[in-house]
Amino acid sequence: MRTAKPHKILDPENGPLIAVRLNVLTRKTLGGLHTNLDGQVLDASGEPVPGLYAAGEVAGFGGGGYHGYNALEGTFLGGCIFSGRCAGRHAAG
Repeated sequence: MRTAKPHKILDPENGPLIAVRLNVLTRKTLGGLHTNLDGQVLDASGEPVPGLYAAGEVAGFGGGGYHGYNALEGTFLGGCIFSGRCAGRHAAG
């Protein structure tokens, strides 16, 4: 059972959009590539691989974070977006 019917994200009849500010509180992974907090993929010795970044589910954020086993559908989306933002900022810097 879904709590909301799917719709276009910018549909004015389903707004307004709500922003959520996220900060890393805990680092939990459900698998994926080993990364640092900047999203850099780490090699077997724990050193960043130059130019290689991972974010979201490929970096283990799918269902991880502080939601853990109690995660509801969509609750890990914020963590995926946040990890992508961190990786993008570091790559651009």
